[in-house]
Amino acid sequence: MSLKSGSIEQFKRFSQFKDIHEYNVHLEMWLAVAKEKFTRSELVGLKRLTRFAAKVPGIANAKIATMLKAIHEEFEGNGISRSTFKRMIQKSIEIGILTVNETERKNGSQSSNLYIFQRFASPEPPKREKMNHPQTSNLSKTTTK
Repeated sequence: MSLKSGSIEQFKRFSQFKDIHEYNVHLEMWLAVAKEKFTRSELVGLKRLTRFAAKVPGIANAKIATMLKAIHEEFEGNGISRSTFKRMIQKSIEIGILTVNETERKNGSQSSNLYIFQRFASPEPPKREKMNHPQTSNLSKTTTK
């Protein structure tokens, strides 16, 4: 399936979240579990990418250069490299935080990527196990002879 580049609004169908609050909750759960797998610079890139995924919750469609420029401006000239950003993307894919789809221009050349944040898979509820307690006698019902 080839996706044509354009307005972020056209990618609403890929969002897995009903609103920004739900997106933020799932993102916090991902970070609670996987934050230590990223370097400090990679976390800066991930947090910037998450901000680009706010208009349509969980969907970002900005060029890497645009995100790097925003990071560079935010940290007053101390940004991150393109390779660090790409490494963060690769780790995020491996962990399951996001999926990436390429988009193309009308002429068929590659355009910016579509970053789709995934829901945090809630762990299944604990299974009820049968407890094997040793049988004991009820002392209150015992009679003495």
